[in-house]
Amino acid sequence: MSVPSDDLPRSPTGRVPQWVRDEATGQAVPVGWSAPPPPQRRDGLGAAARAMIAVVVVALVGVVGVTLAPGVLTAAGVTVRGINAPRIPAPTPALVALGDEAFLTDAGRDLLYLSRAELLGAADFAGRCDDRGWLGASATPRADGTVGCYWPDDGSIVVYRPDDERLHGSVVETVAHEVLHAAWDTLTRDEQAVATALLAVEVAALDPADPVHEQIAGSVGDHPEATATEHFAYLGTQVWRDGGLDPQLERIYARFVADRAALVGVHTAWTGRLDDLEAEITAAQESFEQRYTADAQTRAQHAADTATVQAYRELLDAKDAEVAALAPAQRERVLLSWTWHDGTELPMAPAATTLAAARALLARDDADLAARAAPLAAAEAELAAEETRVTAMVDDYNALITQLDPTSR
Repeated sequence: MSVPSDDLPRSPTGRVPQWVRDEATGQAVPVGWSAPPPPQRRDGLGAAARAMIAVVVVALVGVVGVTLAPGVLTAAGVTVRGINAPRIPAPTPALVALGDEAFLTDAGRDLLYLSRAELLGAADFAGRCDDRGWLGASATPRADGTVGCYWPDDGSIVVYRPDDERLHGSVVETVAHEVLHAAWDTLTRDEQAVATALLAVEVAALDPADPVHEQIAGSVGDHPEATATEHFAYLGTQVWRDGGLDPQLERIYARFVADRAALVGVHTAWTGRLDDLEAEITAAQESFEQRYTADAQTRAQHAADTATVQAYRELLDAKDAEVAALAPAQRERVLLSWTWHDGTELPMAPAATTLAAARALLARDDADLAARAAPLAAAEAELAAEETRVTAMVDDYNALITQLDPTSR
């Protein structure tokens, strides 16, 4: 078998690895961004190792009967993007756990372990995925910034890890998303062509309001050539229906994900928890507003009644003073009647009798106002505590949402 005229190393399937094309043109192209400046070298294959691999590939092309299936561990290592990569490194416990949580198959774990995936806090993640270029992919639906990236030139993966453990599901999803980008590169050109058409049909069938459309568009950006791999990664981690997607797609996914319904469940679970928190906050706010409105009306009525009673107190004091100023003989002849503020009728009677009855009504009103004041004070204290609680819920939720975007930290 002869080497084609462009002299570029090819895999046993005849494909030219993307990193070979990139190096031939002096470019290195990442996955996971929206702008394509050449990235810095990531942990993974060094130049010497890639040169050795290229030699191995060229040698294998000339050997009759030697074929390597993508993603299969061999005596020399594992094939990735149609080339023979180094032997799988021993995974860290964290990567083993992520492989379990993402329900990856052995082939999927090979890609994860080979990537030496880095899980970084906001400070360490800053700048690691800024070269957002060709084949971009962001796995977190609520974040404005990139949260993970896959570098095709060396198969490395970088993932942002929020501090709050309640967002751990986003880390699992991001890792699986980037592994699926790596998995896409292991497919043959024929497989990619078939999958591309099927993925487009599946995406078109989704609800137009599904946020995944916006996510895909944001990841593809100005690079339509990235559409297929984005479809593959986003649908693989976020979209499931009874029975799965097209059987041919599910067979491809099954090479890398042992239980895709469960993987999509990771996405549903952690985003669902945020939705639940939002719903809980909305319900608490509505309840608080209703209680506050009712309490405000009660307080307003109490204030109005207090003002009315005070007005009658002043009238009664004035009438008392007026009667007291009369001469005794004249005072004994004075008759008074009164209609109290609540409609109580005090019939015509000697002034002393009517004024005494009015004093009794005033004492009754004072006692009533005092009795109503105690519950009002308790209700105000409860409302203040509830306002503090709801405010804390809102602050906590906003902090979680903020954590989803590493650039906002």
